[in-house]
Amino acid sequence: MSRTLRSSVLCLMVFSMAMGSVTGQTRRQPAKKPTTPPPAQVPKGPPRAKPSKVETMPVEELKKLRAVIETDQGNISLEFFADLAPINVRNFLRLADQGFFNGTEFNRIVPKFVIQGGDSAKWPADSPNRNMIFETPSLKDEFNPTPIKKGMLAMAHGSLPDSATFHFFICLDRYPTLDGKYTVFGQVTEGLDIVEKIAATPVEPNSDKPVTRITVKTIRVVFPQ
Repeated sequence: MSRTLRSSVLCLMVFSMAMGSVTGQTRRQPAKKPTTPPPAQVPKGPPRAKPSKVETMPVEELKKLRAVIETDQGNISLEFFADLAPINVRNFLRLADQGFFNGTEFNRIVPKFVIQGGDSAKWPADSPNRNMIFETPSLKDEFNPTPIKKGMLAMAHGSLPDSATFHFFICLDRYPTLDGKYTVFGQVTEGLDIVEKIAATPVEPNSDKPVTRITVKTIRVVFPQ
């Protein structure tokens, strides 16, 4: 065999061995693990109302709290009977502190009887509260000896026991037949003239709905200094 031919065969053998080595290495590479798809994104629900420190206050501390109903007609100051109706007082103040009543209205006026508010259905269409979750449980009735009279703050309720939630009313006169049938949980300390001004608002014919909106801007909780 000529020298040139032997060189060509030798080169071909070296090339084949190199290719076999590379191929073998390729075959020995471990198989790639299947890619795990990312977890599905769960849509976030509406945010919950911020917690309020009112929720954990003992009754003795609740008794020190005050609140101001700020309306477009003026302000109404309140104090509370936390020793007589702690559940209802705590719930009202918690919702007020969370901003639940912001933008509601006094939506019911019965002359010489009550003005009523607190209805979340009266939030304006653009209210941020409409995109928030508030805890509004049915409340235990806490009927007590406090008489139903002018300036008293009480919870409205349905026909069933323990059905009050967030609707409240301020009395305009003395009604002894209602004593012990509604939870009275506070009273007006300043602003009875504003209560009377609101009560004088004309209502629609055969209705207790005021002809003009009486806005509750907020109910501001006043914490002791």
